[in-house]
Amino acid sequence: MAVKSKLPYSLHSRYRSIALAWTIIIIPPIFINLGLFYGLWYGRPHMDRIAVLTIPTAVLGIFTALAIIERIWKLTQKPPTFRPLNSPRHALDIFQWGYFAALLLISALISSTLARGDSDHDGHELQTRLISLPTALLMFFLATLTLLSLLLNQLALPLPFRFGSLEAGNAVRPAVYYIVEDVVAVDGNGSVEYREAWTERYERSAGFRRMIWTVSVVWMVAFYVGAGVFTLLVLWLPMVAVYAVGWAGPFPLGGLMALWTIYYVRSVLREEEEEGVDDFEAVDGHNGRVLRRDEDERAPLLDGRV
Repeated sequence: MAVKSKLPYSLHSRYRSIALAWTIIIIPPIFINLGLFYGLWYGRPHMDRIAVLTIPTAVLGIFTALAIIERIWKLTQKPPTFRPLNSPRHALDIFQWGYFAALLLISALISSTLARGDSDHDGHELQTRLISLPTALLMFFLATLTLLSLLLNQLALPLPFRFGSLEAGNAVRPAVYYIVEDVVAVDGNGSVEYREAWTERYERSAGFRRMIWTVSVVWMVAFYVGAGVFTLLVLWLPMVAVYAVGWAGPFPLGGLMALWTIYYVRSVLREEEEEGVDDFEAVDGHNGRVLRRDEDERAPLLDGRV
């Protein structure tokens, strides 16, 4: 019987860094953004409304730019510590390219909203509602990318170019696969060792692949529903509430989804542990060959004590 090894990453040693990372993620869009908007909108009633709408998003943009710079710096260092496997120095990773695409969409929404002015003379109400939609737009965008990844994964069409850590000829994998790999490897400092173990784990376990597929589907559905609900709320609620609901509302949904994911992964790993290696159906990532069950295997996604 093959000895199962752990992925070189456990949440137990990362609680402090994860808490710090989420604090940095949450503070700008919720506390700084909302504080600036409501403080200027109601605290400075004579201030130009376009300036009030511009300043919070501009400050948020500064934090976003700093986060991007740090991430690109880690990816483009000469040692390939954080880069996708065997990729060129300036190739970046899938998560970063998705990040850029999302920023372009959100920037287009904000820029076009600010550029239109109060042409309908409604006291900037429509502009305020539109500028409260970036997080709903982001959820819709992520859900659509996930849907596309699931469809391509089912079709199993070989890609003619490198995609993240995978060479040309591989099929697209569900979106959660790339998100977890890139975020843990770069932002969680899991480095190239995590990428190698993550890739091998996916290729060697049918149960692991089913888990990634299920998590991708559930997050996709939740984000489509959430995007629709928050868009309706932003367009329907009194104007005084829409900025707070639009920018801060999706974060509790994300938190609930994260909790569900943790408990679901725990249950899958528990079942896998009870069933042992018999649940494994190893697949060679390069040619799709099914490996023998007595060949080397990678074990759980995370330590069973997640």
